[in-house]
Amino acid sequence: MGEIIIEESNHRAFAISLANFFMLVASIAIFIYGFIKDKKPYVIIGTLAIIVFFVGFGLAVIQALKEKKLLIITMDGIDDCSSAGGGFGFIPYSEIKEFKIIRQYNTETIGIILENRKDFISKLAHPKWKLAKRNLNLKQPAIQIHTELAKDMDTEDILTLLQKRLRDYKSLYE
Repeated sequence: MGEIIIEESNHRAFAISLANFFMLVASIAIFIYGFIKDKKPYVIIGTLAIIVFFVGFGLAVIQALKEKKLLIITMDGIDDCSSAGGGFGFIPYSEIKEFKIIRQYNTETIGIILENRKDFISKLAHPKWKLAKRNLNLKQPAIQIHTELAKDMDTEDILTLLQKRLRDYKSLYE
């Protein structure tokens, strides 16, 4: 079994591309109005707006079509690449005790219970270290995987995959 890649849905980029499309349509309407009524300022403004929003729409569509990785589950650990929770990077299974679902702010996240959290947190970069400490102060697991943006999977499915891989790793190496 190779690695499992869970992709992140990009709702924000889709919304931006939709907004650019509507602005492009409005710019075309301004251009047509100026052309029909023979008002040069409307034609000039409409032309400039068409150029700006056409480029913006193209770039937004390209951004919306990009595949972003949320989580990579390998045989040795997990790689948290999420943009929502800061992304903690690679976490080996040897550092993980268990996974559990945490409900906070009307969303579900997956909490990672660490074997030795002090050692693991001390190795983190400063922003990640602060985030882990904040989570601990809120009586939560230090590391959380935000799965609300996962494409085509819910939190329970991801949790099941993680638990299975952790069990497989523990049975092989312990």
